[in-house]
Amino acid sequence: MTVIHKVLLVLAFVYGFFSFSYAGKDVERIKKVIKIYNNIVIQESKTDRHRDLRTFVKMMEDVTTENVARKLYIWIQSWHENGLFMDSKILKLKFLDIKINGEKAKAITEENWKYKYFDRRINKIVVPETDIFYKVEYNLIRKKNRWIISKIKVLEEKKEQEGKR
Repeated sequence: MTVIHKVLLVLAFVYGFFSFSYAGKDVERIKKVIKIYNNIVIQESKTDRHRDLRTFVKMMEDVTTENVARKLYIWIQSWHENGLFMDSKILKLKFLDIKINGEKAKAITEENWKYKYFDRRINKIVVPETDIFYKVEYNLIRKKNRWIISKIKVLEEKKEQEGKR
């Protein structure tokens, strides 16, 4: 093996090492933004903050695209305007697959949630505690060196209400 071949081999190894290291950081950043998004769903759906759409979208700009933020806002506000608030928690969040292709990524998760809805107008639980399983596909894009969620698709959903086990 010539000196040039040895140098090329070392350079290829170093490039591969740093590429893998960088991809590992991207995977962790993707996991983090999905966890942040789910935490926002939990917090915003149980509190009565009366944010306007513009403020909510601005708050979400490091986590989602404007379109995803708008959809989440409308979903939450449609419940709140009818006096309904969701109390929920994630029991398990498992990342099945994360694929990165340049400035785009796709993550598949399995999520076990527990939730109930209560009506603040009558101070009563109106949807009993329910266990629900989701298999979710998150599409992400890199924006300003950050990963943000650009689309969310529920691939599978299974529900089980308390007392019906």
